[in-house]
Amino acid sequence: MFEVTNDVSRRTITARMSGFMRPNEMKEYVAVYRKATDSYGGGRHLVLADMRGLRPLEPESANLFSEVISHGRKNGCVMCAHVSDSTIARLQTARVASEASPNDDITVDCVSLEEAQSQLAKARVRLSLTNEGHAAAGR
Repeated sequence: MFEVTNDVSRRTITARMSGFMRPNEMKEYVAVYRKATDSYGGGRHLVLADMRGLRPLEPESANLFSEVISHGRKNGCVMCAHVSDSTIARLQTARVASEASPNDDITVDCVSLEEAQSQLAKARVRLSLTNEGHAAAGR
């Protein structure tokens, strides 16, 4: 299961993933997430990656996930606040992120959704990432 929302006014993409993300579903996720990323035209933005309940990814899904993380980082993602309740999923995501960005200095592991939102709010202020606009939602 996944859901991607894009709050343009806060320059924040929220990506929620849980359960088993089989390759076909991961391909759908990649398309929706890529569209949200591309909406910033390479401009700086933040990501809240809520992966509570995500099961370990199959190799094909992990490769697709790595590609979309790489795309985001090459196209303006300046911080990703990551929340996970599974050590295995957290370690796999960290490995995939490090493949996409070898010197990963933008992922912040958070223990709760509240901490992730707080970290993102601080980043918005620190990086002056506010603009006028409307929230857009994807699947």
